[in-house]
Amino acid sequence: MTLVEIKEGNVAEIKKLSGGRSFIEKIQGFGLFVGSKVRLERKAPFRGPLLVEDIENDARIMIGRGMAAKVEVEVLESKKS
Repeated sequence: MTLVEIKEGNVAEIKKLSGGRSFIEKIQGFGLFVGSKVRLERKAPFRGPLLVEDIENDARIMIGRGMAAKVEVEVLESKKS
């Protein structure tokens, strides 16, 4: 499952970064690494970016959907809708 596929409010752990070296360097530059726990705060409409919160340091990061589709995660906590 990828960041794009989870629901708003869910907490997930990053399991794999599926991209080339420049993609991985960019994501890690945002402070996101394999093992990081993140919460999907909001998905912008019309294929817009995702607002992701890094749980460990309270940082909020906007990630485009193309990049988010390369971040494989495991949902740890589902928001009840």
